[in-house]
Amino acid sequence: MVGNNCHLASGAANLLDPGGTPPVSRIITAYPPLQQILASLPLYARSELPVLLAGEPGTGKELVAEALWQLSPRGSQPFLRINCATLLESLACSELFGHLEGSFTDARRTRCGKFKLAHGGTLFLDEVGDLPLAVQPRLLRAVEQGEIEPVGADVPIRVDVRLVAASNQDLPTLMAQGRFRHDLYDRLAVLLLHLPPLRERGEDILLLARHFAGDAARLLGREGPVGFTPAAARRLQQHHWPGNVRELKNVITRAVLFNTGSVIRERDLSFTSQMSGAGAPAFIPRLPGFPARPGRTQLEELLVAEGGNISALSRRLKVCSKTIYRWLHSHHIDLMQIRTAPEG
Repeated sequence: MVGNNCHLASGAANLLDPGGTPPVSRIITAYPPLQQILASLPLYARSELPVLLAGEPGTGKELVAEALWQLSPRGSQPFLRINCATLLESLACSELFGHLEGSFTDARRTRCGKFKLAHGGTLFLDEVGDLPLAVQPRLLRAVEQGEIEPVGADVPIRVDVRLVAASNQDLPTLMAQGRFRHDLYDRLAVLLLHLPPLRERGEDILLLARHFAGDAARLLGREGPVGFTPAAARRLQQHHWPGNVRELKNVITRAVLFNTGSVIRERDLSFTSQMSGAGAPAFIPRLPGFPARPGRTQLEELLVAEGGNISALSRRLKVCSKTIYRWLHSHHIDLMQIRTAPEG
Protein backbone atom coordinates (compact mmCIF):
# COMPACT_ATOMS: atom_id res chain seq x y z
CA MET A 1 0.00 0.00 0.00
CA VAL A 2 1.08 3.58 -0.54
CA GLY A 3 1.13 5.84 2.47
CA ASN A 4 -1.39 8.63 2.75
CA ASN A 5 1.34 11.24 3.24
CA CYS A 6 2.14 11.13 -0.48
CA HIS A 7 0.27 13.50 -2.74
CA LEU A 8 -0.20 11.78 -6.07
CA ALA A 9 0.34 13.81 -9.18
CA SER A 10 -2.46 13.39 -11.67
CA GLY A 11 -3.74 15.52 -14.45
CA ALA A 12 -3.67 14.42 -18.04
CA ALA A 13 -4.30 18.04 -18.99
CA ASN A 14 -0.73 18.94 -18.05
CA LEU A 15 0.56 16.83 -20.93
CA LEU A 16 -1.61 18.29 -23.64
CA ASP A 17 -0.43 21.17 -25.76
CA PRO A 18 -2.30 24.51 -25.45
CA GLY A 19 -4.78 23.35 -28.08
CA GLY A 20 -5.57 20.16 -26.19
CA THR A 21 -4.00 17.85 -28.78
CA PRO A 22 -3.09 14.36 -27.51
CA PRO A 23 0.63 13.51 -27.78
CA VAL A 24 0.14 10.84 -30.46
CA SER A 25 -1.60 13.38 -32.71
CA ARG A 26 1.39 15.72 -32.39
CA ILE A 27 3.67 13.18 -34.08
CA ILE A 28 3.50 14.24 -37.72
CA THR A 29 4.73 11.70 -40.25
CA ALA A 30 4.16 10.23 -43.69
CA TYR A 31 6.94 7.68 -43.16
CA PRO A 32 5.36 4.18 -43.29
CA PRO A 33 7.59 2.53 -40.62
CA LEU A 34 6.82 5.31 -38.14
CA GLN A 35 3.13 5.20 -39.06
CA GLN A 36 3.19 1.48 -38.24
CA ILE A 37 4.72 2.23 -34.85
CA LEU A 38 2.02 4.80 -34.10
CA ALA A 39 -0.68 2.34 -35.21
CA SER A 40 0.68 -0.22 -32.73
CA LEU A 41 0.55 2.14 -29.74
CA PRO A 42 -3.03 1.29 -28.66
CA LEU A 43 -2.05 -2.40 -28.46
CA TYR A 44 1.11 -1.61 -26.49
CA ALA A 45 -0.85 0.76 -24.27
CA ARG A 46 -3.39 -1.88 -23.26
CA SER A 47 -0.61 -4.10 -21.93
CA GLU A 48 0.90 -3.79 -18.46
CA LEU A 49 4.31 -4.91 -19.75
CA PRO A 50 7.28 -2.50 -19.62
CA VAL A 51 8.11 -0.64 -22.82
CA LEU A 52 11.61 0.44 -23.89
CA LEU A 53 11.83 3.28 -26.40
CA ALA A 54 15.10 3.45 -28.31
CA GLY A 55 16.26 6.16 -30.65
CA GLU A 56 18.40 9.25 -31.04
CA PRO A 57 17.67 12.47 -29.14
CA GLY A 58 14.81 14.45 -30.61
CA THR A 59 13.04 11.53 -32.28
CA GLY A 60 9.88 11.86 -30.16
CA LYS A 61 10.42 9.29 -27.40
CA GLU A 62 8.78 11.47 -24.76
CA LEU A 63 5.71 12.07 -26.93
CA VAL A 64 5.38 8.32 -27.51
CA ALA A 65 5.69 7.67 -23.76
CA GLU A 66 2.93 10.18 -23.07
CA ALA A 67 0.76 8.61 -25.77
CA LEU A 68 1.25 5.13 -24.28
CA TRP A 69 0.08 6.46 -20.93
CA GLN A 70 -2.84 8.43 -22.33
CA LEU A 71 -4.10 5.51 -24.43
CA SER A 72 -3.82 3.05 -21.55
CA PRO A 73 -6.35 2.12 -18.85
CA ARG A 74 -4.11 4.19 -16.55
CA GLY A 75 -4.75 7.36 -18.55
CA SER A 76 -6.64 9.01 -15.69
CA GLN A 77 -3.92 8.12 -13.19
CA PRO A 78 -0.54 9.81 -12.59
CA PHE A 79 2.11 10.12 -15.25
CA LEU A 80 5.50 11.01 -13.81
CA ARG A 81 8.83 11.30 -15.52
CA ILE A 82 12.42 11.41 -14.34
CA ASN A 83 15.60 11.98 -16.31
CA CYS A 84 18.07 9.36 -15.10
CA ALA A 85 20.99 11.41 -16.44
CA THR A 86 20.33 13.99 -13.70
CA LEU A 87 20.55 11.45 -10.88
CA LEU A 88 23.72 11.51 -8.84
CA GLU A 89 24.44 8.08 -7.41
CA SER A 90 24.20 9.36 -3.83
CA LEU A 91 20.66 10.65 -4.34
CA ALA A 92 19.29 8.32 -7.03
CA CYS A 93 17.68 5.86 -4.59
CA SER A 94 15.99 8.70 -2.72
CA GLU A 95 14.66 10.25 -5.94
CA LEU A 96 13.28 6.97 -7.24
CA PHE A 97 12.23 5.12 -4.09
CA GLY A 98 12.02 7.82 -1.40
CA HIS A 99 13.57 8.03 2.06
CA LEU A 100 12.54 8.25 5.70
CA GLU A 101 13.19 11.23 7.90
CA GLY A 102 16.61 10.94 9.52
CA SER A 103 17.79 8.13 7.23
CA PHE A 104 20.83 10.23 6.27
CA THR A 105 22.34 13.60 7.20
CA ASP A 106 20.16 15.85 5.05
CA ALA A 107 16.96 13.78 5.35
CA ARG A 108 15.04 16.34 7.41
CA ARG A 109 11.68 14.94 6.35
CA THR A 110 10.22 11.82 4.81
CA ARG A 111 10.18 11.97 1.03
CA CYS A 112 8.08 9.98 -1.40
CA GLY A 113 10.06 8.85 -4.42
CA LYS A 114 8.79 8.78 -7.98
CA PHE A 115 7.64 5.16 -7.75
CA LYS A 116 5.42 5.88 -4.79
CA LEU A 117 4.03 9.04 -6.35
CA ALA A 118 3.25 7.19 -9.57
CA HIS A 119 1.34 4.40 -7.79
CA GLY A 120 -1.56 3.34 -10.00
CA GLY A 121 -0.16 5.20 -12.97
CA THR A 122 2.83 5.30 -15.30
CA LEU A 123 6.45 6.20 -14.66
CA PHE A 124 8.65 7.34 -17.54
CA LEU A 125 12.38 6.73 -17.01
CA ASP A 126 14.13 8.89 -19.59
CA GLU A 127 17.79 8.26 -20.46
CA VAL A 128 17.69 5.04 -18.45
CA GLY A 129 21.12 4.10 -19.78
CA ASP A 130 22.59 6.76 -17.49
CA LEU A 131 21.12 5.19 -14.35
CA PRO A 132 23.94 4.55 -11.83
CA LEU A 133 24.96 0.89 -11.86
CA ALA A 134 24.59 0.61 -8.07
CA VAL A 135 20.91 1.60 -8.32
CA GLN A 136 20.01 -0.84 -11.08
CA PRO A 137 19.39 -3.87 -8.79
CA ARG A 138 16.79 -1.83 -6.88
CA LEU A 139 15.08 -0.91 -10.13
CA LEU A 140 15.13 -4.55 -11.19
CA ARG A 141 13.36 -5.51 -7.96
CA ALA A 142 10.73 -2.84 -8.55
CA VAL A 143 10.11 -4.13 -12.07
CA GLU A 144 10.11 -7.84 -11.22
CA GLN A 145 8.35 -7.86 -7.84
CA GLY A 146 6.51 -4.54 -7.70
CA GLU A 147 8.34 -3.67 -4.50
CA ILE A 148 10.48 -0.71 -3.46
CA GLU A 149 12.42 -0.07 -0.30
CA PRO A 150 12.81 3.60 0.68
CA VAL A 151 16.17 4.60 2.09
CA GLY A 152 16.09 3.90 5.82
CA ALA A 153 13.04 1.62 5.67
CA ASP A 154 13.04 -1.86 7.21
CA VAL A 155 10.31 -3.39 5.06
CA PRO A 156 9.51 -3.10 1.34
CA ILE A 157 6.46 -1.29 0.00
CA ARG A 158 4.23 -2.63 -2.75
CA VAL A 159 3.70 -0.32 -5.71
CA ASP A 160 1.58 -0.65 -8.84
CA VAL A 161 3.42 1.22 -11.59
CA ARG A 162 3.59 0.71 -15.36
CA LEU A 163 7.11 1.49 -16.59
CA VAL A 164 8.11 3.13 -19.84
CA ALA A 165 11.85 3.64 -20.29
CA ALA A 166 13.80 5.44 -23.00
CA SER A 167 17.41 5.64 -24.05
CA ASN A 168 19.34 7.35 -26.82
CA GLN A 169 22.34 5.16 -26.04
CA ASP A 170 23.06 1.68 -27.38
CA LEU A 171 22.14 -0.36 -24.31
CA PRO A 172 23.63 -3.65 -25.65
CA THR A 173 26.95 -1.80 -25.93
CA LEU A 174 26.60 -0.54 -22.36
CA MET A 175 25.89 -4.11 -21.25
CA ALA A 176 29.04 -5.34 -22.98
CA GLN A 177 30.97 -2.63 -21.14
CA GLY A 178 29.49 -3.67 -17.80
CA ARG A 179 27.61 -0.37 -17.39
CA PHE A 180 24.08 -1.76 -17.69
CA ARG A 181 22.70 -5.00 -16.29
CA HIS A 182 21.59 -7.71 -18.72
CA ASP A 183 18.72 -8.80 -16.49
CA LEU A 184 17.43 -5.25 -16.15
CA TYR A 185 17.54 -4.76 -19.91
CA ASP A 186 15.60 -8.00 -20.42
CA ARG A 187 12.89 -6.78 -18.04
CA LEU A 188 12.63 -3.28 -19.49
CA ALA A 189 12.71 -4.35 -23.15
CA VAL A 190 9.79 -6.80 -23.06
CA LEU A 191 8.16 -4.44 -25.57
CA LEU A 192 10.76 -2.59 -27.65
CA LEU A 193 10.07 0.31 -30.01
CA HIS A 194 12.85 1.92 -32.04
CA LEU A 195 12.02 5.41 -33.32
CA PRO A 196 13.75 6.21 -36.64
CA PRO A 197 15.98 9.29 -37.00
CA LEU A 198 14.69 12.19 -39.06
CA ARG A 199 17.31 11.72 -41.81
CA GLU A 200 15.68 8.35 -42.67
CA ARG A 201 12.18 9.78 -42.88
CA GLY A 202 12.46 11.30 -46.38
CA GLU A 203 9.49 13.54 -47.10
CA ASP A 204 8.86 14.06 -43.37
CA ILE A 205 11.62 16.69 -43.33
CA LEU A 206 9.71 19.14 -45.53
CA LEU A 207 6.37 18.07 -44.07
CA LEU A 208 7.58 18.98 -40.58
CA ALA A 209 9.41 22.08 -41.81
CA ARG A 210 6.17 23.49 -43.24
CA HIS A 211 4.34 22.65 -40.01
CA PHE A 212 6.96 24.36 -37.83
CA ALA A 213 7.09 27.35 -40.18
CA GLY A 214 3.34 27.79 -39.88
CA ASP A 215 3.50 27.53 -36.09
CA ALA A 216 6.33 30.07 -35.90
CA ALA A 217 4.54 32.47 -38.26
CA ARG A 218 1.38 32.35 -36.13
CA LEU A 219 3.38 33.00 -32.96
CA LEU A 220 5.01 36.00 -34.62
CA GLY A 221 1.69 37.32 -35.90
CA ARG A 222 2.56 36.79 -39.55
CA GLU A 223 -0.14 36.25 -42.18
CA GLY A 224 -0.22 33.78 -45.03
CA PRO A 225 1.67 30.53 -45.63
CA VAL A 226 5.44 30.27 -45.23
CA GLY A 227 7.08 28.38 -48.10
CA PHE A 228 10.62 27.40 -49.08
CA THR A 229 12.69 28.13 -52.16
CA PRO A 230 13.92 25.01 -54.02
CA ALA A 231 17.46 25.67 -52.75
CA ALA A 232 16.25 25.92 -49.14
CA ALA A 233 14.24 22.72 -49.51
CA ARG A 234 17.28 20.89 -50.90
CA ARG A 235 19.44 22.15 -48.05
CA LEU A 236 16.95 20.89 -45.48
CA GLN A 237 16.81 17.46 -47.10
CA GLN A 238 20.61 17.21 -47.34
CA HIS A 239 21.26 18.05 -43.69
CA HIS A 240 22.15 15.12 -41.42
CA TRP A 241 19.87 16.27 -38.54
CA PRO A 242 21.83 14.91 -35.55
CA GLY A 243 19.31 16.64 -33.29
CA ASN A 244 16.39 15.23 -35.30
CA VAL A 245 12.94 16.86 -35.04
CA ARG A 246 13.97 19.13 -32.16
CA GLU A 247 16.84 20.53 -34.23
CA LEU A 248 14.60 21.00 -37.27
CA LYS A 249 12.12 23.00 -35.21
CA ASN A 250 14.89 25.30 -33.96
CA VAL A 251 16.27 25.82 -37.48
CA ILE A 252 12.86 26.69 -38.90
CA THR A 253 11.91 28.93 -35.98
CA ARG A 254 15.10 30.95 -36.45
CA ALA A 255 14.52 31.16 -40.20
CA VAL A 256 10.98 32.50 -39.79
CA LEU A 257 12.07 34.94 -37.09
CA PHE A 258 14.73 36.60 -39.26
CA ASN A 259 12.87 36.32 -42.56
CA THR A 260 10.78 39.29 -43.66
CA GLY A 261 9.10 37.68 -46.66
CA SER A 262 6.73 34.78 -47.17
CA VAL A 263 9.37 32.38 -48.52
CA ILE A 264 12.34 30.99 -46.61
CA ARG A 265 15.58 31.12 -48.57
CA GLU A 266 18.67 28.99 -48.19
CA ARG A 267 20.57 31.87 -46.56
CA ASP A 268 17.87 32.08 -43.88
CA LEU A 269 18.78 28.61 -42.61
CA SER A 270 21.39 28.37 -39.86
CA PHE A 271 22.58 25.00 -38.57
CA THR A 272 24.26 25.05 -35.17
CA SER A 273 25.56 21.53 -35.75
CA GLN A 274 27.44 22.67 -38.91
CA MET A 275 26.65 19.39 -40.67
CA SER A 276 24.76 19.57 -43.93
CA GLY A 277 25.85 16.53 -45.95
CA ALA A 278 23.79 13.36 -45.99
CA GLY A 279 26.89 11.36 -45.12
CA ALA A 280 28.03 13.60 -42.27
CA PRO A 281 29.31 11.91 -39.12
CA ALA A 282 26.95 11.32 -36.23
CA PHE A 283 29.18 13.13 -33.72
CA ILE A 284 30.32 16.75 -33.76
CA PRO A 285 34.03 17.20 -33.02
CA ARG A 286 34.86 18.74 -29.69
CA LEU A 287 35.69 22.42 -29.97
CA PRO A 288 39.44 23.10 -30.31
CA GLY A 289 40.97 24.35 -27.09
CA PHE A 290 37.70 23.92 -25.23
CA PRO A 291 38.27 23.96 -21.46
CA ALA A 292 37.65 20.87 -19.38
CA ARG A 293 34.99 22.82 -17.49
CA PRO A 294 33.46 25.84 -19.26
CA GLY A 295 32.57 29.02 -17.48
CA ARG A 296 28.99 30.04 -16.85
CA THR A 297 28.71 32.41 -19.82
CA GLN A 298 30.33 29.98 -22.24
CA LEU A 299 28.12 27.13 -21.05
CA GLU A 300 24.99 29.25 -21.42
CA GLU A 301 26.00 30.23 -24.97
CA LEU A 302 26.58 26.60 -25.93
CA LEU A 303 23.22 25.57 -24.47
CA VAL A 304 21.43 28.35 -26.33
CA ALA A 305 23.12 27.24 -29.57
CA GLU A 306 21.80 23.70 -29.02
CA GLY A 307 18.31 24.86 -28.02
CA GLY A 308 18.83 23.58 -24.46
CA ASN A 309 19.35 20.02 -25.76
CA ILE A 310 21.69 18.36 -23.25
CA SER A 311 22.15 15.24 -25.38
CA ALA A 312 23.17 17.29 -28.43
CA LEU A 313 25.65 19.32 -26.37
CA SER A 314 27.00 16.10 -24.87
CA ARG A 315 27.75 14.80 -28.36
CA ARG A 316 29.23 18.11 -29.42
CA LEU A 317 31.65 18.32 -26.50
CA LYS A 318 32.21 14.56 -26.23
CA VAL A 319 31.38 14.50 -22.52
CA CYS A 320 28.62 12.53 -20.82
CA SER A 321 25.33 14.24 -20.10
CA LYS A 322 25.84 13.78 -16.35
CA THR A 323 28.93 16.00 -16.56
CA ILE A 324 26.91 18.76 -18.21
CA TYR A 325 24.22 18.51 -15.54
CA ARG A 326 26.94 18.85 -12.89
CA TRP A 327 28.22 21.97 -14.64
CA LEU A 328 24.68 23.39 -14.64
CA HIS A 329 24.36 22.71 -10.93
CA SER A 330 27.73 24.24 -10.05
CA HIS A 331 27.00 27.39 -12.10
CA HIS A 332 23.38 27.61 -10.85
CA ILE A 333 22.07 27.70 -14.44
CA ASP A 334 18.32 27.27 -14.95
CA LEU A 335 18.02 24.87 -17.90
CA MET A 336 14.27 25.40 -18.29
CA GLN A 337 14.80 29.15 -18.62
CA ILE A 338 17.20 28.55 -21.51
CA ARG A 339 14.83 26.08 -23.18
CA THR A 340 11.85 28.42 -22.99
CA ALA A 341 13.70 31.60 -23.97
CA PRO A 342 12.70 33.01 -27.38
CA GLU A 343 15.10 32.24 -30.23
CA GLY A 344 17.46 34.93 -31.45
